[in-house]
Amino acid sequence: MQISLIKRAAEQAELDLSPETLEQIQFFIIRLLEKNKVMNLTAITEEEEIANSHLLDSFLLLPYLQGRKFIDVGTGAGFPGFLVKLLRPDLE
Repeated sequence: MQISLIKRAAEQAELDLSPETLEQIQFFIIRLLEKNKVMNLTAITEEEEIANSHLLDSFLLLPYLQGRKFIDVGTGAGFPGFLVKLLRPDLE
């Protein structure tokens, strides 16, 4: 996945992500797409769609998480749970 797509989704959500965080998200998406070939984790497999749907939706959730606990029931492909934990490690 192109870093520019991740950056664009983050900018739309008014997030400023570090280069390290961008690389971690990129690695996650690459691994997700690899695993998706053998396990049906997500129907969304085009990079542009992933950025516009999975990433942006997850990023937009962050301002609403005021507490220290968060539950993501049935996270499936890791959205939004993985990204929320990556960007808000203080959450349980």
